[in-house]
Amino acid sequence: MRGIKIMYGKQAENNHSGIGLSRRTLLWSAAMSSVLVQKGMAQSVDEWGWYTSHFLRDDGRIVDNGNGSQSHTEGQGYGMLFAQAYDDKKAFEKIFAWTENNLKLPDSALHAWHYLPDTSPHVPDRNNATDGDLLIALALAFAGYRWQKSEYLNSARAIYKDVRKRLVQKVSGKRVLLPGYIGFTNPDSITINLSYYVMPSLILATGLDNAEVWRSLIKDGLALIRSGRFGRWNLPPDWLQISSHTGAVSIAPQFPPRFSYDAVRVPLYLAWAGQLGGELMAGFDNYWTAWPVGSLPAWVDLKTGERSSYNAPPGFYDIGGACGFGTMAATMPPVQMNDNYYSSSLALLSSLVKRQFGADIMAAQFGRGKW
Repeated sequence: MRGIKIMYGKQAENNHSGIGLSRRTLLWSAAMSSVLVQKGMAQSVDEWGWYTSHFLRDDGRIVDNGNGSQSHTEGQGYGMLFAQAYDDKKAFEKIFAWTENNLKLPDSALHAWHYLPDTSPHVPDRNNATDGDLLIALALAFAGYRWQKSEYLNSARAIYKDVRKRLVQKVSGKRVLLPGYIGFTNPDSITINLSYYVMPSLILATGLDNAEVWRSLIKDGLALIRSGRFGRWNLPPDWLQISSHTGAVSIAPQFPPRFSYDAVRVPLYLAWAGQLGGELMAGFDNYWTAWPVGSLPAWVDLKTGERSSYNAPPGFYDIGGACGFGTMAATMPPVQMNDNYYSSSLALLSSLVKRQFGADIMAAQFGRGKW
């Protein structure tokens, strides 16, 4: 884990655009990633096998057993991401096919955000969830590059194009990413979710779509993460509100003022993209390592300081290990310790981040732009 601390523990420098992202960091990660790809991920194949046996249905649907066995684009995206990471082409094709057949919206490359197996219709809400679409695009892009499948790259490109056209807006001169194209704007403010900034996906978008827009979205997103932190621990809330008039940020009043199950992914996506460093790293590290062993809270209230009465699931500890917080890398819980879809997904995702999976591809895309 010391190597990851060296990799992410410094503020990355960029003299061209102000983006906290280092080409040297990505290239170093890429070298490590290529070694790991040569070795394969067979050492952890049982993790993927365990995951599929619990959450992947025969038809390609990923089941969220913590939410009434519904499915959603987040889960489909994670499933596709893990399948290509473990070189399971059959599972990848099955998950992607189910997603396209059941969630694809008729007028765009985007997808309806969830599927309810026990209702009619199964897809009652045609709104999208931007993180789910970005995860699907990320999985498609990785699979396209790694398996040399142009059709996957074309599908990823189409998603990125529609996200850019429908879900990227300017507020006070800065580009922001809407969580969905319905319900997050009003004349006075925009509500965003910082965990929807799936940074590795945004990086790959620069090589497949309008690079200028995606670069500025990354830059402005990093600025929002730095400015949108609150409370004793200086953490981002699950939901952030931006004034349409001034650009000022505050905790979104219509949601609990918590750092919780959504925002917990923010440092993980930053670490995967080589963007977790400096005081950002220190802030998250201080929080993750402040609690006695086994008592990391599932959430903290960023206004009152109150913590949840129950502890975080194992996947939260995996995030701490993958990001290099304290000595948590030495005791990352295996995915088999989990009993629900979300924590299991965080565990597998953290495993990919710790291995710097895909860093070679991110570095190649990063190098195509004038950063």
